[in-house]
Amino acid sequence: MIKIANTWLFIVSSLASLLLVVMLHYQYPRVYSRIYKYRHTLVSYIAHRLQRRRENRRALSLLLKILIATLISLAIAQPYVVVEREVYIGSKELAEVTMNIHPPLVIILDTSGSMGEGKNGVSKLDVAKSTLVQLVNTLSPTIDVGFIDFADRVKRTVGPTSNRVEAVEAIKAASAGGGTMYQYPLNTALNWLKPYRELNVTASVVFVSDGLPADLDEYRRKLAEFKEAGIPIYTVFIGLENEGIEEMEYIAKETGGEAYVATTIDELASVLNKAVSRASEVIQRVEVKVQAKKTIEENIPISNIVLGLTVILYLAYRFTVYGSTGVSF
Repeated sequence: MIKIANTWLFIVSSLASLLLVVMLHYQYPRVYSRIYKYRHTLVSYIAHRLQRRRENRRALSLLLKILIATLISLAIAQPYVVVEREVYIGSKELAEVTMNIHPPLVIILDTSGSMGEGKNGVSKLDVAKSTLVQLVNTLSPTIDVGFIDFADRVKRTVGPTSNRVEAVEAIKAASAGGGTMYQYPLNTALNWLKPYRELNVTASVVFVSDGLPADLDEYRRKLAEFKEAGIPIYTVFIGLENEGIEEMEYIAKETGGEAYVATTIDELASVLNKAVSRASEVIQRVEVKVQAKKTIEENIPISNIVLGLTVILYLAYRFTVYGSTGVSF
């Protein structure tokens, strides 16, 4: 988009130059003709025959002079082009804020009805809860922990926090019941973690489930947003169902995470340990860059370009003048 720094200067100078150009264009030939007159009859005859061609050239000459005068006025008024570009911010204030932000790890736990199944009076959910409580308590204090308890809806949430007690209490309070829908907990986690990624703070998700979701197509569309934001999902599937295992592998692959499988309830504790440890290890070892992007408008002067175009038009004007048999101005 082209703008002018001195709009009024452009208007005034354009009008003044336009008036001067038109006046000289029409008045100068009259002065010239008074000074020089054709004396020979043959010369007068030839001049009369060439008059129409001369008039066409004069019209073109006037147009070029008006354009040249307008461009000169525009160059004087300092025209510029406004372009948008992204810059990185690394100010002291931003650094102080970012230093207080710990990389987040969000644990998403399926608490649908099937998670209440197990053996010897111990359910899959019981093992998952006790294991997660231990892991949360042993995680590095430099990691903030979030928790989402879901079935066919989100039941309970604790946003990323350094308060381990709050996260542990939410895990302990989880109970089995309901169907399985993945899109709701994933959407909640994404809303939490996107602001971290905008400040280049690493983040990851651990997703634990034992069944296929009822919203397969809907939840899959969310995975592209995790990938775009750079948020890997580490999945843990409980059971032997091939379709469930493949679905969890798909989630991990699409987001850059890793897939784990606990084929039995006895393996669940160790597999959960591996998944959580891996997710926390990744976000701790990645360097946090103190940067943020901001879109700014930059003014690029184009006076030189306008002057260059003026020179080209002036040369075109001189060409028409020298090719004409009439007056030179």
